[in-house]
Amino acid sequence: MSTTSNTLNKSFAPPAMLTEVRTMALFAALVGGAGLAVAAFMNFEEFLRGYLIAYIFVLGLSLGSLALLMTGHMTGGNWWMLGRRIFEAATRCLPMLAVLFLPILLGAKHLYAWMTMDPSKDKILAEKVWYLNHQGWVIRAVVYFAIWITLSFLLTRLSWKQDEDASPDVWRKMKVISGIGILLWAWTLTGASVDWGMSLDPHWYSTIYGMIFMIGEALSTTAFTIIILSALAKYSPMDEIIRPDRLHDLGKWLLAFTMVWAYFSFSQWLIIWMANLPDEISWFLNRIRNGWGYVALLLIFVQFALPFALLLSRERKRVASRLIPVALIAMTGRLIDLYWYVVPNGLPGQEAPSLHFHWSYLAAVIGLVGIWVAAFSSYLSKRPLLVRNEPMLARLWEQSHGH
Repeated sequence: MSTTSNTLNKSFAPPAMLTEVRTMALFAALVGGAGLAVAAFMNFEEFLRGYLIAYIFVLGLSLGSLALLMTGHMTGGNWWMLGRRIFEAATRCLPMLAVLFLPILLGAKHLYAWMTMDPSKDKILAEKVWYLNHQGWVIRAVVYFAIWITLSFLLTRLSWKQDEDASPDVWRKMKVISGIGILLWAWTLTGASVDWGMSLDPHWYSTIYGMIFMIGEALSTTAFTIIILSALAKYSPMDEIIRPDRLHDLGKWLLAFTMVWAYFSFSQWLIIWMANLPDEISWFLNRIRNGWGYVALLLIFVQFALPFALLLSRERKRVASRLIPVALIAMTGRLIDLYWYVVPNGLPGQEAPSLHFHWSYLAAVIGLVGIWVAAFSSYLSKRPLLVRNEPMLARLWEQSHGH
């Protein structure tokens, strides 16, 4: 009882370090934003490509956090209690991301060939026009963001209430919302991945495409969580509860998601390659010809082989200074993955391009990651790092202090 009382009496206040992080992130956002503004005037199509890559990456951090947050509400676990406020802060960035979607919305016809094609002259597109039409694409985007933002606000507001209210009704409501929400998340994310990613090539489809995006978001979010928790481990109260075994748990999650991503990606390739259907295999041919095969090999190494080999070590997963580099590799692999998915599709009315990298891609990543991290650190600094009345918190505290 004394341990529980001491736990509830702690402030759990976030460190002032987050203000410095926000300042640096805003500077990066300004630099990247300036580069994007120049790119938009110089080469609008390349600007949109780079923007889409960076946008899907930061959106994945928020949606991956939403998924892990809801999963934790349903299952519990020490890993979730440590990362809960990180997940919540990341999901609160969704309204900002809805606004940042505007360049993609306004420039969609420069990205998606089917928006400028005549369905009557394309048999494959004619069969998909019931879904691939501009009005439906816009309406679905509005629905996606409405569901994501609603889930985020419901869960975070109840979580803030839990800081002051120990009633079990609060966490029961969050559990119910999460049970329904995880189904809505899976449905909307599948739709969004098809609308904003797969439809870049309107002739191609993959039934596992949405699941690849789901696991990619979980992978990058877990890597990001490891980095943030490792940084917070120097400050109270996290310095008392982030122990090697807790990092080990997150490291195992990172290893699991890495393996599942590799399995899904290989399954997609194997099934399509064996079927050898022209409309399906062309998507992979565009990504192994004209220099893109080097990117494919780099992706296999950075997104799977290297982190997989490093994460097999038990000791590496228990030491922050050794685990952070692996997390950074995983996040870099995610960006390469998105680059490989987006750019080889080519522009509307043009053949798939050969391997190239436009400087606006880097500017987009710097700008959007900067503004996202600035918003994230701002939200994280507004609430205690641990939820005071979380029912399982006392047990976590007791385990950390050897009781």
